[in-house]
Amino acid sequence: MADEKLIKTVRSTFSLYGLVLSRKLSVSLAKELLNVEENEREVWLTKIVEQVLAQNLSDPHVTVENLKLAIEECIRPNTLKDTETVLNVINVFHVPKIKYDLSKSRFVLESVTLELYSDAQYKSTIFKDRYELLWYRTMRHELFTPPKLGEKKQNWVELVPIEHLLSENKKGAVYVMGLLAQLVEGQYYLEDPGGSIKVDLRGANFQDGLIMEASIVIASGDYRDGVLHVNDIGFPPAESSNNARVDFGNANTFGGTHDISLKLSEKLKAYEEGNKDGMIIFVSEMWLDDEIVLRKFKVMLEGYSECPPIAFVLCGHFLSSPTNISSAQKLKEGFKNLANIITHYPEIKENSKFIFVPASDDIGSPKILPRLPLPKHLTEDFKKNIPGAIFTTNPCRIQYCTKEIVVLREDILTKMCRNTIHLPERGNIYDHYAKSIICQSHLAPLNLSVVPIYWKYNHTLQLHPTPDLIVAADKFEAYETNYSGCHVINPGYFPKNDHSFKVYVPSLDLIEHCAIPKDMDGV
Repeated sequence: MADEKLIKTVRSTFSLYGLVLSRKLSVSLAKELLNVEENEREVWLTKIVEQVLAQNLSDPHVTVENLKLAIEECIRPNTLKDTETVLNVINVFHVPKIKYDLSKSRFVLESVTLELYSDAQYKSTIFKDRYELLWYRTMRHELFTPPKLGEKKQNWVELVPIEHLLSENKKGAVYVMGLLAQLVEGQYYLEDPGGSIKVDLRGANFQDGLIMEASIVIASGDYRDGVLHVNDIGFPPAESSNNARVDFGNANTFGGTHDISLKLSEKLKAYEEGNKDGMIIFVSEMWLDDEIVLRKFKVMLEGYSECPPIAFVLCGHFLSSPTNISSAQKLKEGFKNLANIITHYPEIKENSKFIFVPASDDIGSPKILPRLPLPKHLTEDFKKNIPGAIFTTNPCRIQYCTKEIVVLREDILTKMCRNTIHLPERGNIYDHYAKSIICQSHLAPLNLSVVPIYWKYNHTLQLHPTPDLIVAADKFEAYETNYSGCHVINPGYFPKNDHSFKVYVPSLDLIEHCAIPKDMDGV
């Protein structure tokens, strides 16, 4: 039986950290500590309290479950907890919304109830939310942070809200941040929540990136006679993932069922680094009704049969022809053929996941992002035969250990090039694309008429904080680039671009380009 002195020490230690431990639990914990050498009890007690604090309790009263988890963590520190899952495929409808809270002066998380066809008020907030995220993110960038009282700061840029220009009749050189819009045909304006001003872009120097209508930009120039004559125009600066996470502590910003961000898990980090051969395969345009595509995929499985990948991420379209009355039957047959191929490789079937991301023209949903998974009645037989099959949304999010991956299947680069105001004259177009989506913190920073989005779920396409990898599966040629510490890749058009695909090695943070060699007959 534990003595009163030890019980009192237990309660007072928890109380010192702002926690309340009941008499019954204090006695139980004191009994457990009797199994530890007397000179080590204080160290163990402190460790247990720290593990309780790491659980982010909403209430200071410690429950028996909290105490059990903390003790187990201290006894087996290298064992993954049930909540520390190695691989999570996240339906984007389960992604929290990130908003700036003026009262707290920081970004916060909001949960969103499922409602595809929402009220019209949500349409009006799409661009307002995009603007506010970028405005408050930019205002804490060193270049745009105003000097403190008594501080002398060089190279400081003051962003002037549009309402100040309209109300104070301010003139001369200014920096303005706003949404680029064509309110009158052939005439561009900058808008923010306080108003709009006409801009003259004829003498503007366009910085790197794909600047389009509906882009949120920072423009500098001479404001006179109600018009901003732009000298320079570009995107708000990107923010590193580490800086963006400061507001949230260890809260999960990426989405899924976990309350705590798995990116911060030391044990998952160790597991990731230990799996040197682990890889994730990305394939775009996986035509299940095309014999050559299935044959090439079988060659791929043959090559990886001795070292099964973590997952195969297969993006649509899943049929080679547009949707018609026979598409459902063709797709079911295609999944049956694919299952038969996978069954020939039992190691892969048992150890690898098969993640299916639909494209806009795939059967089952309208051409609106985010797109729902393929219909269950078409995929249920495949899931019975291949237990590792996961049918998810477009876009989707994948968390592997501490790596965060966003996958989008949309011809987005093509659409952005088609709608850009000024195509860059130098550099690779995909480098400009990577900068555009990361600086805009959005997968599809275009007008809704170009890329329709469910009004209530614009936040599911946001990229804040920036992930480790963005897979933009496009009909464009295969590429790999990096911006602001984030890989941006396109696997290529599998049926036509030499059956190319991309391989991601999480432990090394490495991207590899691969292709299936041609057969003797040239196919």
